[in-house]
Amino acid sequence: MPADRRIRTRATIGLLAYTVFVAAVGLWPTPVDRPFHPLLFRLLGTLAVVGIRPLDAYDVIEFTANIAFFVPPALLLVLIAGRRRWWIAPLAGLLASVAIELTQHFFLPARFGTVQDVIANTLGAVIGTGIGVLVAGRLHANARDPLTS
Repeated sequence: MPADRRIRTRATIGLLAYTVFVAAVGLWPTPVDRPFHPLLFRLLGTLAVVGIRPLDAYDVIEFTANIAFFVPPALLLVLIAGRRRWWIAPLAGLLASVAIELTQHFFLPARFGTVQDVIANTLGAVIGTGIGVLVAGRLHANARDPLTS
């Protein structure tokens, strides 16, 4: 099997598995971090000595986690679709995020669908797309260079 096809096959399998993970986390009936709130806020409470409120620190952690959450699928999607169709990955990230947030808002009463989450998720998809384009470019260059094959 050619290297390009192997990479696409592995990326497709990875994307399918990660999609199940994203759906499970995004559509879980209660916030997935709820069991950790007491410990997390105790730890974040230690930041109060330097003037950072625990809730502010939590918001930063949550926003950052939402960014990181959408980096891998965008990267994988670029490897599947190719560098010429890079734009599919951030668009898919935006659409998936909107779908998850709308589902949370309308159908999961213990969850909160927010525009801030859509922004963070889409930002993650953009970052993943950039990494994916770089990785795909490197893989393409290596495939053409007989010394690196």
